[in-house]
Parts: sequence; C-alpha cells; structure tokens
Amino acid sequence: MLTDPPIEKLLPNTECAYELVALVSKRARQLVDGAQPMIPESAANMVSLACKEVAEGKVVSVAGDKTREVFIPKTREAREATAAALKAKEEEEYYKRFSQQFESEKKAEESNFVDSFKSEDEAVIDEGDVVDEPSDEIFEDESIIVEEEDVITKNEGEEE
Repeated sequence: MLTDPPIEKLLPNTECAYELVALVSKRARQLVDGAQPMIPESAANMVSLACKEVAEGKVVSVAGDKTREVFIPKTREAREATAAALKAKEEEEYYKRFSQQFESEKKAEESNFVDSFKSEDEAVIDEGDVVDEPSDEIFEDESIIVEEEDVITKNEGEEE
C-alpha cells in the first residue's frame, strides 16, 4: 500500500478520483511547508497523514473558486524558520545598501583627494618664489654646514 488508508476507501469522501488526488496532494504540500496536523501525527509520511485527515473528515473539498488562498496555521518551528529567513534577507539587503553607500563615499573622497593635487599642480608660481642661487641666509645654523676639510673621501679613508 502506498498510502494508509488506501485510496479506494477515500473515494466516497469526494466526487471523483481526480478531486481526491488534488485534495490529498494540496494538503500534503501544506504539511510539508509546516502546517499543523489536524490529527495526532502517527503517519509514516505527509501524504499518508493527509490521507488520514481526509478519511476522518478533517480535510474536505469545497466547491467553488479553487484558486483563492486559505490561511493555514503553521507549526512553531515553521514560523521560526520563516522569521529567520526573513531576518537574514533583511540583513543581507541592509549590508548591500551599506556597502554601496560606503563605496560611493569612498570614490567621492578619492576624487576630491585627486582633485586637490590637480589644483596644487596647476598653481602659478611667482618669479619671486624661484631661487636661482642658494644664499647664505638659508644655512644660518652652523651645525648644518659641513666644511670641505671634514669630508672624508673613500680614498683617504683607505690609507689610514
């Protein structure tokens, strides 16, 4: 037997076999997605559990618009899993927005930094700012001045 109870015993609960199969498969999908069982769970799989619910009259086919959505309460684990997935998606979207904003700010700073160097390079230098010959005024601190006598060349250092 593929299902418990057998499909033949469930046929009187619906108008035709097609309707029974559609009803059981839809209910089995709801159970797989986390819907709460309407009877104590003792079935080997979700299809058998859906068949037992149909056999006990807990799930019935309703004539009319078959496309409308019906609210199916979910188990706590399914609700928690859905909430965790939603939170993870929101955090991922927040991270993407933050990283895009950070990258655009970084590019703007780099552009401003490069532009500041361009403006300094393009600055006009006055003739008074250019020094053709070094003057003694620059070297007023005597500790910096090195006399020629103090310089040891490589050849002189080898003789000693």
